Order: sequence, then structure tokens, then C-alpha cells
Amino acid sequence: MSAEKGTRIGGAGGFWGDQTMAPIQLLEEGNLQYLTMDYLSEVTMSIMHKQLKRNETAGWATDLEDWLIAGGITLLHSSGVKLVTNAGGANPLSCASMVLAAAAKIGWNNCQIALVLGDDISEKLGTFAADGHQFKHMFDAEQGSLLDHSDAVISANAYLGAGPIGRSLERGADIVITGRVADASLIVGCLLHSNGWAKRAEQQDLPLCGPIADWHDGAKTQALDIIAGWTVAGHLIECGAQVSGGNSSDWMDLKNLENVGYPIAEIFSDGTSIISKPKHSSGAVTCRTVSEQLLYEIGDPTAYITPDCVVDLSNTTLQQVGTNQVLVSASKGFEQTKTLKISASHKDGWMVAAELLVPGPNARKKAEHVDEILRSRLMHLGKMDIHVEYLGDQALTPPRLRNMMLEPSEVVIRWTATSENKNDLSEFSRSIAPLVLTGPAGVCGYSARTRPREILRFFPTILERNLIEQQVQIKQIQSRRYQMERKRPWLGEWVFDPLENIVETNKGRIKTRVAGRILDKLSKPEESV
Repeated sequence: MSAEKGTRIGGAGGFWGDQTMAPIQLLEEGNLQYLTMDYLSEVTMSIMHKQLKRNETAGWATDLEDWLIAGGITLLHSSGVKLVTNAGGANPLSCASMVLAAAAKIGWNNCQIALVLGDDISEKLGTFAADGHQFKHMFDAEQGSLLDHSDAVISANAYLGAGPIGRSLERGADIVITGRVADASLIVGCLLHSNGWAKRAEQQDLPLCGPIADWHDGAKTQALDIIAGWTVAGHLIECGAQVSGGNSSDWMDLKNLENVGYPIAEIFSDGTSIISKPKHSSGAVTCRTVSEQLLYEIGDPTAYITPDCVVDLSNTTLQQVGTNQVLVSASKGFEQTKTLKISASHKDGWMVAAELLVPGPNARKKAEHVDEILRSRLMHLGKMDIHVEYLGDQALTPPRLRNMMLEPSEVVIRWTATSENKNDLSEFSRSIAPLVLTGPAGVCGYSARTRPREILRFFPTILERNLIEQQVQIKQIQSRRYQMERKRPWLGEWVFDPLENIVETNKGRIKTRVAGRILDKLSKPEESV
């Protein structure tokens, strides 16, 4: 571990739906330099794209607005903490509009936001296909190609890396909003900025997306090990409180989890890190909780693939160095892959779900007979797949242990039906309530007739990274100028140059081209047009 102080980064959540106000606690108690917020998962991106198709201002994580207007934007402004989040989802610009409005409302008129754009490749699938790219399923050859569903594709987003985040921060962004960026890359991007790597890349005009190992001033093998260490730290805190007690095998022993602390990583220039949490919060950060998160969703532990590098975790070391403090070191890094993962989704028919509670005695046998009756009543319908689970009777128990369990006092039958025919599923839904009077005594727990929902099928694939990274760009917006443009929309882009084209001189004079002329105006150093 380096002797210098590390960079303190908070991980304020692991998905869209996590505790909305968790970022507030980290801003108040974390002594942070950066706050990261991971809102995205594969299913989240497909939902956001579906929302965007219905409403051109939707498609982003609206929980961000809730905690910002509840005091978060004021805390960011007063503390100087940089916010980096993938809340932009399928619509980063609309997300940024909300943030700029919140900043302007508290008088933060020089708040600068950077958008990382270019992850969405859905409109270019046809072009790539014409060039011979096949978009095969990453894991299951029987799933064929995404192109087999070309008319039904809802989304296709590449997992971008840390480079554009680091460069955005180096260019002065207070808040960075992205679309689909790899979870740990949110944290790595902050470290590119705090450790001077992004500054070096800017000075040398290196490619926006990297390879970021080339931004280091030392040997490439050393750079890759550092990036690996930073990536591990990012991976540990990007799932929020999962590393500080949530889902832990010690979960029942932890007290007051209603106040569970969200994680903080103090990350050093050599790639080592210390994982902790706010002092007055509950939960626990131990070698056990950290090791459990370390192995979460990584696949091969000797080759954990991220956009920034490939990480070997086989020699990663954990050491308890204090109460709720774990030192993480010795991760090994290898060069980034030539491809990037694409998170895609396509329409795949319709589905509906329903439940009934069946009481005992002989609850399981009764439940199975209820299922038989339902299927018999629906035999006249076309092709419909009905999946059934018996919740409360070993539904989550490994098969070899099931005979050891006691007879349940009641069972919840959960059906999930899928079909290409939406009307058939509506009839399925109407067939649940009659089982209350034609089934065994005591049946209850049914709800109103559920409406069929469209299925969005996740489809992971890959594409050469150079085809994606060449379209990635940073768009910078400032709150004061944003308000001017909102009030005078007729002026348009022909008057307001992109903020990234504005040049500030040492004397605080700002030059920008306006309507074919050059305006040279005095301004405070921290202000821009």
C-alpha cells in the first residue's frame, strides 16, 4: 500500500431500486472525493429503452432526481464531491436536463455536467451486419444470432470502459452521467482523474477510450496491475451494501441493518485499496463480506473480463486492518480484450403470472391437483407454456435434500405462462379466480386479473471494440448556459457552440464563436457562457 493518502470513493447503490437516499448518508459522513451510483443491469437497460419508446423524455433512473432534490444536489455543491453515475441509461440527455434544473434551482449556476455517449449501437446493427458481423449469443450457440430477431430488437448497448469518465472529470465536470458503462469502470474513471492519468492523456491527445494502460507513465505490466487493483475495488463497492453485510452468510448475526452502511473505498495509486463504511452506520465490512462480494458475478476468477483490463483474482489478498476496514491487494491485470460485450434485448412474446395460496393438510398434493385442473381447463388454447412453482414446499431446496423437509402447512402456487398470443394469456388470467370456489377449501391469496406483459429477452453478444469506441464522445453542458438555451430555444446550436469548444484564457477571457462572429467577453475564471 502506498504511503500517500488514497482517493475516497463512495458506492451509493447497486441497482435501480436500491435504497433511494443512501447517497445522502455517504455525502454527509463519508469524507468523499467522488460518489458513484450504479443504477444499471441487463434487465434495467431493456426497461429503460421500452420507456424511451413510449416517452422521449423517459429512459433514465428517476431515483436520481429523488435524492438530489432531497438535499443531495446541495451537498454535492457545498462539498465539492464529484458525482459519477450511469443513471443516464437509455437517455442521458434527459437525465442531465433534470440535474441541471436541480442545480440551477439552488443557484449552482456554474455546475458542469459531462455526458458520455456512444454506447447505444441499436441503430447501427444493420450496418455492422452488412459488414459481416454476426452478433452470435455469447454463451449459448443454440440461441443463434441477434440478427435473427432484427425486427424485434429493443436495445443494444456496449459496455464502455473508464476512459471517457476520466477525461470528462479532467475537463472540469462536476457530474458525469453515462449510459451503459461497466459497473467497476465508474470507479476506475475517477481514479484516472485523481491520479493524473487522464491529465496525461489529455496533454498527449491520446484516444478517448484508451487503452488506459497507455496513460500511465511507467511500465505497461505495472499499469495493468494497477488498473486491475482499481477494478477490484470498483467491483467491491458497485453493488452497494452487499459488501457491507447485505446478502452475507453472517447476515442473521448483524444488528440494526435498517441503517446498513454503504461502502467506501480508499484507493491508492499502486492499486491497493481499503474497503470501509461510514463510522456511525450498521452492517459489517470483514474479510468474509468482502470475499463474498469479490466472487460475485465474475465468472472465471483468473480471467474476470472488464472493458479496462482482464483481472486475475487468484492471488488477491484480503487483510482485516481495522474495525470495518479490509485491505485489498495483489490483484493481477492483463491487456484488455479486442471486443466489448453488448447488452441487447428483443421482444419475445407475452407473459402473465398469477398466484394462489393452498392450505393444508396435504397442501402440496392439493396444490398439484389445482394445477392439473387449471391446465385441463386451458387445453383448447393454442401453444402456451405454463411453468409452475410451489413456494413454501422446497422450491429453493436442492433436490437431494427435499425428502428431509417437513410437510408444509400451506403452499403458494405460482404460475408463469408465456405465449405468442396475448388473448390466450388473458384467458389464462381469467381462469385463476374460479379456482377459489372450485378448488379445495380455504384457497385464498389471489389478486385481480393480471394483464399480459410483453417479454423482453436478454441477448448478450460481442463486437470489436474499435467499431464502438470510435463513436464515443463527451458532451459538456453547464447549468447557466443550459438555462439560457431553454429560455431562448430559437437560437439553437448555430449560436451556442458545444461547451467543449469553449477556450478559457489565463486572464479569464472566454472566446466562443457565435453566429459566425467571435465574442470576446470578460468573465470570472470559474464561469463560462
